[in-house]
Amino acid sequence: MAAEDQAPCTKPRPDKAKKRKKPKKDKWGQPLSAAAAEEEPSVEPEEEAPAAGAEEEAAAAAVAESYEPCKVVASGLPYTTTEADIRKLFEFYGPLRSVQLSRFPDSGNFRGLAFVCFESGEDAVKSLELDGFKIGNRYTRVERCRVTACSNKKRKAEFQTDPEKSVGCLSAYVGNLSWNVTEKDLRAFFESSKIASIRFAVDKRTGGSRGLCHVDFEDDESLENAVAMNQSELQGRPVKVAYSVSNRG
Repeated sequence: MAAEDQAPCTKPRPDKAKKRKKPKKDKWGQPLSAAAAEEEPSVEPEEEAPAAGAEEEAAAAAVAESYEPCKVVASGLPYTTTEADIRKLFEFYGPLRSVQLSRFPDSGNFRGLAFVCFESGEDAVKSLELDGFKIGNRYTRVERCRVTACSNKKRKAEFQTDPEKSVGCLSAYVGNLSWNVTEKDLRAFFESSKIASIRFAVDKRTGGSRGLCHVDFEDDESLENAVAMNQSELQGRPVKVAYSVSNRG
């Protein structure tokens, strides 16, 4: 009787097991219908991987293009470092176009950050060897200067090529000025020109100079003489002089 009692319990189990194996489940463990089960093998998420890789490559390319070709950023410099010190350090790798020191807005003191622009992009890359260079008791960080997406087009339009002179223009943009340059200094700088007025760009928070201004001249000859002084040195800095775009329609 014991054998007869066990027989009904053991025989149906293989049949039931086979029936339970037929339904297929999706990746969440839910049973699939017959139609869905037939379609499931044809869907392979792995096929989307190349597209994702292409997007990553495109993003990496976009990042690579967001650097200024001839400019590097030096940070971690001692606060006592002067512009002359920075020029001497970086000129070892090639001629410089400009050196801009970042300063604290409240005091105007150097904040240990400088933007160095080379004449050649190749020289700028070479200067990255200074990354980790020790100056005093501090280690300097030197890296390529990044350009934000929103300012990239603006920089290309304004700085890669000088603006053309518009009809009736008697004004010039003057940039890369030292923070302590005065109107008297500029009048002496443009001594061969007749100046009508000088308008400094002022930081609204500090009331200090932003290192640029617009100079209005009395006649066209004076303007041309001033623009011809582009990249001339004033207080140790090459001054940017170009036709002003403020008179454009």
